[in-house]
Amino acid sequence: MDRREFLKRSLLASAGALVGGSLLVDSVSARERGEKIIGLQLYSLREAMGKNVPGTLKKVANMGYAIVETAGYGEGKLYGYTPAEFKQMVEDLGMQVSGAHLGSNYSKETEREVLDWWRVALDAQAEAGCRYVVQASYPIGDTLDDIKLYCDYFNKVGELAKARGMRFGLHNHAKEFEKREGEVIFDYMMANTDPNNVMFELDVYWAGKGGVDPVAYIEKYQGRIPLLHIKDETAIGASGTIDFAPIFEAAYNNGMESYFVEVERYDATPEKDVQKSYDFLNAAPYVR
Repeated sequence: MDRREFLKRSLLASAGALVGGSLLVDSVSARERGEKIIGLQLYSLREAMGKNVPGTLKKVANMGYAIVETAGYGEGKLYGYTPAEFKQMVEDLGMQVSGAHLGSNYSKETEREVLDWWRVALDAQAEAGCRYVVQASYPIGDTLDDIKLYCDYFNKVGELAKARGMRFGLHNHAKEFEKREGEVIFDYMMANTDPNNVMFELDVYWAGKGGVDPVAYIEKYQGRIPLLHIKDETAIGASGTIDFAPIFEAAYNNGMESYFVEVERYDATPEKDVQKSYDFLNAAPYVR
C-alpha cells in the first residue's frame, strides 16, 4: 500500500471515531511510517483554486497534505462542484475534506432567512464529509450588547451544525483581542457561547498580532480550541519570529484535533510557499 492509499484508508476509517470527545486519525501508524496528518486551508491557493480545482487539489496531495479546509462555498456547491463531486475528487487523491470556512451576513431582522441559508449550507458541508464548519470572520461590534447578539446567533448556528454531526466554530483575527467596556472580546465570546455548540479555531498568527500569547489561550480554554490555524508572515517558519514548538506542545496537551496551514502572503509563488510550509512542519520534531 503506497502512502496515498494508506492515508486515504486511515482517514476514512477514522472519520467517525470519537474517543474522549476528540476525533482521532490513525496517528500511531502514521508516525511509524513517518507520516504526519498536516492540513491545508485552501484559501492559501485561492487563485489557483479559482482556475483549476482538480489540478490544484492534485498538487496539494502531491505536496503531502492529508486534510483540507475549504473556503469556496456558494449556492450549494464547493468551488463550483456538488458536495459529492468535490468529496470524491479529494478522496480519490488520498485526502479528506475535514473543514470549511463560510458565513453569511446577519442581522436580527433577517435571522430567519440567515438560518435557512445555514441549513442549506450545512447540509452541503455534511455531504462533503466535513467535521468542522467555521465562520472565518464577522463584524466586531462597538458594545458588548452588539457582540452578545452575535454570540446568541452563533449558538443557534452551532445547534444546526450539531444536529448534522458537525462542530461549528469561529476563527479569529487580531481584533478579537481588543477590549470593549473593559473586557477582551475573545474572552467575552468564550463566556457567552455554549461550549456544546460553539468551538474556536485559534489563528496563532493573528493572536500574536493581537498582543496575546496563543499558548496562554490554548491552555486557558482547554477543550474549546480543537482547531488551529498555523500561520506566519509568509511561508510557515520563513519569518523566524514565531516559536511554533510551545504552541504545538500546548495544543497536543489541551485537546487539539486538527490544524491547518494558511498562507495569506507570499515570498515566492503561492505553490512554493505552501510546499515550504508543509516541509517545515513535516521536518519539525515537535509536530506529530
